[in-house]
Amino acid sequence: MSILDEREEFDNQVFDSVRIENEHLEFKKFEDCIFQECTFSETLFRDCKFFNCTFKSCRLSLIQVKSSAFMGVKFEESDIIGVDWTEASWPKTGLHSIDFFKSVINHSTFTGLSLKRIHITGCVARNVDFAEADLSQADCTGTDFAQSRFLYTNLTQADFSGSRQYAISPDLNTLKKTKFSLPEAISLLYGLDIILDET
Repeated sequence: MSILDEREEFDNQVFDSVRIENEHLEFKKFEDCIFQECTFSETLFRDCKFFNCTFKSCRLSLIQVKSSAFMGVKFEESDIIGVDWTEASWPKTGLHSIDFFKSVINHSTFTGLSLKRIHITGCVARNVDFAEADLSQADCTGTDFAQSRFLYTNLTQADFSGSRQYAISPDLNTLKKTKFSLPEAISLLYGLDIILDET
């Protein structure tokens, strides 16, 4: 039996090296909790709530977040690969939900979500779908966005300084005071109907 089976609500608790894989966790509430070096790979979180929680050096690959709520949650140096975040329960008030720091979030989906002021910093975010998402005022610095999809994405005042391998078309996304660094920012020109002389 897992420690998480003991009760439904957990407050101000530290979970260290908990290992739960390919299981179901339902109707659990975590508030001000810290998860350290925990493994939840392929676990289904259904109707769970995470408020002001931090995941440090955790493995959460291929988790499912069906109807689960995240508010003020931080992922630090963790693997959160292949997650469809559109299945989660997102606040309609525009309150801040999740942040990723030095984490791997490859093959994840954020399509159509409001992610204002989100942090995706120092991460590896390859093959991630941000189509039609709102990343206005997002901090996306120092991240690898190789093969990630930006289509009709709101990037107003987002900061991509130091990020690399992104393919962002100025014609198909909203770029207003969006911050980029050279030389990577040159890639923005490839989406325009112009001829670049690279000699």
